[in-house]
Amino acid sequence: MSAYFTIVFTIILIYFLLILSFLIGWLRTRTYRPDGKSPVTSISILIPCRNEEGNIKELFQDINNQEYPQQLIQIIWIDDHSNDRTPDLLDELIQHTSNNYLIRLPDQITGKKAALKAGMKIATGELILLTDADSRHNKKWALTLARYFEDTETDLILGPVVIDPADRDFEKIQKLEYLSLVASSMGAAGIGQPFMAQGPNIAVRASDYRRQVDNLDNRFISGDDVFLLQAMKAIPGKKIGYVLNEDAIVTAKPATSLRHFLQQRQRWASKASGYRNLFMIFATLLIFAANLGILAALIMAIIGKVPLTIFFILLGIKTLADLPLLIAAMKFFRCPILLWWLLPVQLLYPIYIVVAGILSQVRPVRWKQTRPTRPTD
Repeated sequence: MSAYFTIVFTIILIYFLLILSFLIGWLRTRTYRPDGKSPVTSISILIPCRNEEGNIKELFQDINNQEYPQQLIQIIWIDDHSNDRTPDLLDELIQHTSNNYLIRLPDQITGKKAALKAGMKIATGELILLTDADSRHNKKWALTLARYFEDTETDLILGPVVIDPADRDFEKIQKLEYLSLVASSMGAAGIGQPFMAQGPNIAVRASDYRRQVDNLDNRFISGDDVFLLQAMKAIPGKKIGYVLNEDAIVTAKPATSLRHFLQQRQRWASKASGYRNLFMIFATLLIFAANLGILAALIMAIIGKVPLTIFFILLGIKTLADLPLLIAAMKFFRCPILLWWLLPVQLLYPIYIVVAGILSQVRPVRWKQTRPTRPTD
């Protein structure tokens, strides 16, 4: 038993150092302020969609109201066999525009990665912006990413994402939990070791994406974002950066139910077996192991094998590691009230991350009525 706890405490301490490095990375990342010049880069915005009739009108308005030179922007919608009114609504909306295009995937082809490949076949922009069909964007989103691209010559740009609305308690818990992911993503990028990317907010040099999109790992429903990051990290000399700017924030909707939330996290976790980058593997395994150790301590305390204080000591160390990074993220996203939800999130996190991690490797993953897929080697 003593050997077990020596291992667990060691894992938690290494986790503490990892999160501390992310905090340093966050603090090293300067807020990006564009100089007010008009962008000169042509952009193509790719938006895969499936059964989004409840969101598509708002997103269409957001994207078409971007403060960006109209002659430099191309908007490509790719419908992945929606069985609601999504393609019909898009048909109606694009009739009154000259730079919007709708692609319908053929019957034998499906999936987000296939949609992105189809979109790239007609994309003409020098910079590709990727987002999700259930997200929202402010008017300066495209401009901020493009100006960051021009000023820094970054090949792959990762952008901030926040959960909203967050009115109900369940939504607030999701928002805080997602903030921890975004903060870790940004902090890791700040130390030159990005290992996560948020799919609703990515920009990539078109010449690079054209080469990489055909090679994205198709074994997984999820992962078009992180596998792109992994591929770009493997290319010597490629510059990857995180744009820290409020105008670059993309809003994503919370899960509508606990079942939806767990399915989403299972889908995200399922792609971990496709990681090949050593730091991505190390960080993912360390985070999982730290939470597994905390959960194991709780279970053993409940059955009387160890004192409950062991669980609280481990949880306390993890919380002390997470707290400064979360405070920095809450300050940036202007949601300090979420700090009240830190303890519930810290108590629940080890449970669902371990459950989602295990299920993702043994249970078929399903997304929006597509065929379930099981992770393979």
